[in-house]
Amino acid sequence: MAGRRQDDEPMYVRIAESIRCDIDSGRFQVGDCLPGSRSMAVSLGVSRTVVLMAYDQLESEGYLDSRSGSGTYVSARPVSAFAGGAPLAEFVEAPGEARLSRLARRAVLPALPDGGLPASSGEVIDLAQPRVKSDPHSLKAWMQNLMALLRRRDAPDFPELQGALALRKAVAGYLGIERAIEVDPDDILIVSGAQQARDLIARVLLDEGEGVGVEEPCHWTVRHTFEAMGARVVPCQVDARGLDIEGHASALDGVRLVNVAPSFQFPTGVVMPEERRRTLLQWAYAHDACLVEDDFDCEHRFGVRTSPSLWSLDRHGRVIHVSSFARSLFPALQLGYMLLPRSLRERFLAVKWLADRGSISMQQHVLAACITSGQYLRDLRRTAHRLAPRHRALHDALQARLGDAMMVTGSVAGGSIFVHLPRLPRSATGALMAEALERGVRIRSAERFHQAPPDHVTLVLSYAGISEANLKRAGARLAEACLAMAER
Repeated sequence: MAGRRQDDEPMYVRIAESIRCDIDSGRFQVGDCLPGSRSMAVSLGVSRTVVLMAYDQLESEGYLDSRSGSGTYVSARPVSAFAGGAPLAEFVEAPGEARLSRLARRAVLPALPDGGLPASSGEVIDLAQPRVKSDPHSLKAWMQNLMALLRRRDAPDFPELQGALALRKAVAGYLGIERAIEVDPDDILIVSGAQQARDLIARVLLDEGEGVGVEEPCHWTVRHTFEAMGARVVPCQVDARGLDIEGHASALDGVRLVNVAPSFQFPTGVVMPEERRRTLLQWAYAHDACLVEDDFDCEHRFGVRTSPSLWSLDRHGRVIHVSSFARSLFPALQLGYMLLPRSLRERFLAVKWLADRGSISMQQHVLAACITSGQYLRDLRRTAHRLAPRHRALHDALQARLGDAMMVTGSVAGGSIFVHLPRLPRSATGALMAEALERGVRIRSAERFHQAPPDHVTLVLSYAGISEANLKRAGARLAEACLAMAER
């Protein structure tokens, strides 16, 4: 046989290439019967399985035709669509760039993470990226439930558009017991994470030019999603008790939607009290607006009980509740859910159908088993138990050296803290990041989460995936960097 390829390729690929060359050269003609797999294996000194894999590869490419009980025959050779003709480029002038839609022109990929160049020496403690380490118990339970699902004869096939009923029932049960949220499984829509939920909300409820209120600051993806859809974004400043709708009523006149995170506002970490939630609902009813309740990270709360959810307080179908399993279970699990008013359910399903036919079915059934067995809730509690001392380690290390030169908001939940450094002007942010990196700590500026950043340095420091010992070291080093910058 002719035409051996590189030795580092699998043997079946090399054999398939050799047979392909023999067919192209005419050694094997159309209709010829190839040697049987056993005799071919003996002549080549390989296993029969390798030969069968080579034959299968060539059959999938159209070179061979396997006939049961007869043998393997050479079929008509595949012919290139442009074989024998001149290249298309010779007949047409090269066009310019493809024209883009308004959405494509507005949408941009996220910028690279903050952090700059690596530190000059030593190990860097990374407080810039929210790295959540998967709990070993969670992974073990996940693998056990996955294997049990694969062994079942009725293992799921195609996903359901609205989400697997088993998962929707499990979520409804969990919310009723743990969060005091009464919801019917039919009001739940399973989505591929919080970002798909935001995209669906924007597509269903907003047209270009219409207004949407967002918290200031907020996660940059919230603002970017609505801006990419052509909405007019209205920033609403968050204070120590969350968004005050009465203070922003005039700016929000005519908006169709307000996106809030009342149970744990990111990045500030503040919790909205119940009276503000009720006032927000009354405003939505009076102004014919909808509310998006972003339930970001509130399940990792420690030291405080939350107020009733907006969904639970809503009596007129104006709240859309959004949550995600990724941060509460493990990051690779891109699944989330939405609680939808019944008047909007069919519209959301119709728009989701245009994007996909349902999130990955197998993952949904495994997750349902984890929730139903109680494993999910146990994992949440273990995670919250680990976060509290890590939060204290970082906060206390900073506080011990900076004192009133630092202010931290919302120390009740999540895996990050929001730090104000009022004595350092915002223009010093880049220099502080470089100074901290020189001392072995990578930090993240909070400017990206503001539409109009404050005039001083603000930081979001992520600590969930870092040990207490390293957090103490990181806090001390960062404090020294801040003091050095202040002296300059």
